[in-house]
Amino acid sequence: MAGGGWRRPGTRRRWFNLYVLLGSLAIFLAVGAASFRVADRVERQANVATWLLSHFASLHLSEGDLGEGLRRVLQISRRLEVPLIVTDNQGRPLLWNGPVVGIPMPDDPEDLARRDDPETARRLARIAALVRRFDAQHEPYAITDPATGQRVMTLHYGPSPLGRRIRWLPYLELLLLAVFFLLILWALRVKWEGDEQRLFAGMAKETAHQLGTPITSIMGWLAVLRERLPAGDTVLPELEQDVARLAKVSARFSQIGSRPQRDDTDLAGVVEATVAYFRRRLPHLNAAVTLNAEGRVTHRCRFNRDLLEWVLENLIKNGIDALGGGDGAVTVALADGPGGSVQIRVRDTGRGIPPEHRNRIFEAGFTTKSRGWGMGLSLVRRIVVRYHGGRVEVERSGPGGTTFLITLPGEETTGGIPDPVGG
Repeated sequence: MAGGGWRRPGTRRRWFNLYVLLGSLAIFLAVGAASFRVADRVERQANVATWLLSHFASLHLSEGDLGEGLRRVLQISRRLEVPLIVTDNQGRPLLWNGPVVGIPMPDDPEDLARRDDPETARRLARIAALVRRFDAQHEPYAITDPATGQRVMTLHYGPSPLGRRIRWLPYLELLLLAVFFLLILWALRVKWEGDEQRLFAGMAKETAHQLGTPITSIMGWLAVLRERLPAGDTVLPELEQDVARLAKVSARFSQIGSRPQRDDTDLAGVVEATVAYFRRRLPHLNAAVTLNAEGRVTHRCRFNRDLLEWVLENLIKNGIDALGGGDGAVTVALADGPGGSVQIRVRDTGRGIPPEHRNRIFEAGFTTKSRGWGMGLSLVRRIVVRYHGGRVEVERSGPGGTTFLITLPGEETTGGIPDPVGG
């Protein structure tokens, strides 16, 4: 049925999307690699700084100044933003840098000996849990007595908060790039759809304008022929029908780009008239095709008759083309839809739509036919979605044929029906 000949606009869009995506990915990888390298350097510096602090504390043992020395260690560590905890040989916490660890240190370290105090017990339990977690990540450093070389305390340290923040930067950057990428695609889609709408409207108005003059002239000549031909002539009625058809086509084009009136409710009548029109012309199409109209609706739906006939004609013609000149059937079926909506299914028994084309068949200019502009299904989508607030989709497609499903909102339906391929 529909497919892909002239693909330049869609191809350009895909290439542009690919360029933006690859560029964003390259930026993410570059900044991510740099961020992880910086984070590793921060961690190594935190490791070295902690080692120096442990040796600094050990030196104070020889001066009999351990308490003051450890307090100086913690003052320095606050500037390093490295979480540090000092424990004795029994694993009991003695000191830690509260602002970095996130657990307040008592003003008087002697308060840590009051194990019967519930608040102190909870605080020490949290510190003990942090010690276990720090030791699982980093080997603690011993604070030794310079005279004997024995461990008297242990300095535990955890990952630098600065290093953690740096490691999160690539993910934050990825999120920002994704938002930026989606905003670009949204802006471009709005622009492309605006350009496409203006192209549609311009072509339609110009076509209606160009058809108007010859149609008026032909109508004048028909009036002359009506006076000169004998009564009962069978040619003139056929010519009048074709001219009326041309006038209807011109009226359809004139409504593209403007807000059409939706004042018709006889959905079954539109389907019957469209199917009858094609039945009369099947011999000229060289198609051994059976056309069927079936089903009925009880929900009321308001629509523009000229435009909906255009939709059905495009889908029926596509179904006939899908049969490739062989035997088959095209069926237009009516049914009530959910929420007061109405549904129109156009089924054929043709070859189906290739899977690689199904996501693009509603694009303007996309066709697999050797002739044609690839505007038929794009017009179908525009009329159904933009002018009727409905939805059109390929319900199924395969070797057994294709079914297009049109869903139109009923009179009691609030708002439009979302379009799965975008409106």
